[in-house]
Formats: sequence, structure tokens, C-alpha cells
Amino acid sequence: MDGSYYVIDLDDKKEVSLPLSLYFKNAQTIILETSKDCLIGDINEFQVFNGYIYVLDAYKAKSLYVFDIEGKFLRKIGTLGRGPGEYIQITDFTLDTENMFIFVNDWGNRIHKYQLDGTYVNSINLQAMGASIRSIQYYNSRLYLDVLPWDADNDKYMLVEIDPDDGKIHSRSLPLRYNKGWSEGYNKGESFFKSRLNTPPRYTQLFMSYVISVGETITPYIELKSKHLVTDNDIRNLPPRERSHSERFSRSFRGRSKIWNVNSFVENDDFIIFRYEIEFLSYNTVVFNKKTEIANIAGFLSNDLIFRRDRDGIFGRFHFSDTRGAYQILHPDLLNKIKMSIRRNEVVSSLDKADLLLKLNEDSNPVIFFYEFK
Repeated sequence: MDGSYYVIDLDDKKEVSLPLSLYFKNAQTIILETSKDCLIGDINEFQVFNGYIYVLDAYKAKSLYVFDIEGKFLRKIGTLGRGPGEYIQITDFTLDTENMFIFVNDWGNRIHKYQLDGTYVNSINLQAMGASIRSIQYYNSRLYLDVLPWDADNDKYMLVEIDPDDGKIHSRSLPLRYNKGWSEGYNKGESFFKSRLNTPPRYTQLFMSYVISVGETITPYIELKSKHLVTDNDIRNLPPRERSHSERFSRSFRGRSKIWNVNSFVENDDFIIFRYEIEFLSYNTVVFNKKTEIANIAGFLSNDLIFRRDRDGIFGRFHFSDTRGAYQILHPDLLNKIKMSIRRNEVVSSLDKADLLLKLNEDSNPVIFFYEFK
């Protein structure tokens, strides 16, 4: 944990909101094609590369789909099953943008490798690690695994680097003590931020006070400072494990201004944007200027690129970003709200495909909004 890194004080003065138009110049609508071959229940992960959108529905369709940048369905990667090139359940995927491969993490500690056109290459059966794999990240000829140790020993590690060809373990990093000793499964947070494919990946866990830069060396990238950060003692005093994680966190953090769960991470050459959870199911947004090293903190980002007035209930978080901009998934539950806003003339006149949005229904595939950096 050596080297220079940014320090962000989350106790600085907070504003009510910050407009998206300060950082992005327009919003573009991507409507994913709906057909019997690509019915998506929910998007658990997606990435955009070289004009293609890769969409994972891990639990309903249990499939990884490929669309073009206009939303036209092209193909599915692999199929359900136990044979060569088949998977039991995909939990995550990552792209090798140098050699044009896609790695798919399959339930049961297996990783499958495909060409980007869907051609199956081979599978890796991982060594026993005393942990389950939560997510994976390829970078610079290395494959990194975010793992969940099976016990809460502070000397157990969260980050494992393996050989992408044979699965051999090269290194282990980040003892559990950096995550306050927490080692229980909880699918609420993020780990590898899907941001800027061609730069070192950024990584964190639910209760970490750092965002880490992952590469040949594992170094801190951002350190968060606040008197409200969740502590080791807070984790030790959580209610008994027979309760659900949501109930445990709600009972412990609600009303106590506890800060945890950094997510919605976006980065370009000028700024970093991310959200953090405060209390339980409440969020603040940080915009950090990398040149001045000044952070602006707000309750939310006001989406003035789509709406004529603040609509905090519709704009949630970014799900992916690249060198061009950031992407947001419009959850199906919010489709009727945005259709109502269109009918009431509450959206900006420049919103494209508004007429097509009005034709969608609850059975339609999700909508993606792309926000282009200034």
C-alpha cells in the first residue's frame, strides 16, 4: 500500500445537487432490441467495446448477449449446459481487448474463454483457493479474481491473480483487514469498476476506505477520509447472521450516517465521479477534479440532459464508462415514469428516440442512456 494517491475528505461541505451538464455534453438513447432470442429480465453486468454492447443477465435469462451500438441483437455467447463451451451459471465476464477474447466466470470455479464472435476456445478449472469467485477482471495479460474467503481470517486475501491460460495462482493481495474483516457474500456492492478498459482497473469492496489500482503492482488510488466511515467495531457489532444482510445493515446503519459501499465509478482525464452509501439506501455523489484535487459532494446528480427539472428518482447511477463517456441502465420499473415525463413535456427537446421510448412496454428489453464527456 505504498505510492502517491488521491485523498478525498467526505466530510467537506455538501451541495444539494450537481447538474450532469457540467461534465457531459449530451445524452443518447440506446434501445436494446427485444426478440425471443434475447429476452432480458435484468442486466447484472454490461460493457461496451469496439462498437458492441455485451449484456449479462445472470439470474433470469442466464445468458450473455451481444448487441451492436444501436441496440440490434447479434448473438449469444455460449449456452447453458455442462459440455465444452457451456456454463452452469455466469456470475461475471471480462474482455481482453488486446487479443480479442472474452472470459466468462462460471459458477463452480471455472472460467471459459471465447473469441469475441462467440467461438469457444477453452476452459480453466481453477485451483482450490478456500474462497468463491465474485467477479473477474482481465488487464495487461493478467487475470484478476475478486474472491470471497470461506472464513473471516484477517490474513485471508480478497484479490487473486491467476495465469489466464492455465489458472495457476501467481499472487494474492489485499488481506480482509482492509475490508474491516467482512467476508460474507452480499451482491449489493461492486468490486472491479467497469471503467476505462485501457487503463489500470480500479477495485474496492463494501467497507474499504480505499479504491485500489490493480496492475503489475497493487497500489492505493484513492483514500477516503471521514469520521463516518464504517469501522471494524461496526462490523463486529452487526446483528446475528440469521437475519438477512439488508436487515442487518438497516438496523445497524440507518440513522447513524455511516459511510460505505462506493459504486457508480466513472473516470476520465479530468475528473472522477462515484457514489457512496450513507446510512442505508441513501447516497451521496462525489465529483473529484484530478487537476485541482478538489472534491464537490452532492446529494445527487441532476439529470438536466434528459429532464427539464430535477428527477432524482429516475437517474440512479452509472453502470459502465469508457474513454467516450458513461452509461446508465434504465431499470424496467422506471420505464413508465420516463414515458409519463415525455407525455407531460418534462424532458428536454433534444432527447432522441423519445417516440420509440413511448412504444416500449414492461416486456421490452432495457434501455441504456449514454452520456458523452465534454
